Amino acid sequence: MRNTSVDLLTPRQMARHSGWSVKAIRKLLAERRIRHLKRGNRYLIPQNAINEFLVANMVEPEPSEGLQGADDAQGSLL
Repeated sequence: MRNTSVDLLTPRQMARHSGWSVKAIRKLLAERRIRHLKRGNRYLIPQNAINEFLVANMVEPEPSEGLQGADDAQGSLL
């Protein structure tokens, strides 16, 4: 059986926990971009939902050889 013990936070609690604004949290909820539970008119968010969102949307840097060319271009401007 799955472990269903999850710490759920309100948008205001999540904002305090994450350092993000309540408005940003509510926008993610409205766009259904983070996991949540809706009970009536209340939204409850798993405590790790922001971390999951960040991992899923993280942009990885280009390979280092692409960065070498950028360094050369900067040097030529000086």
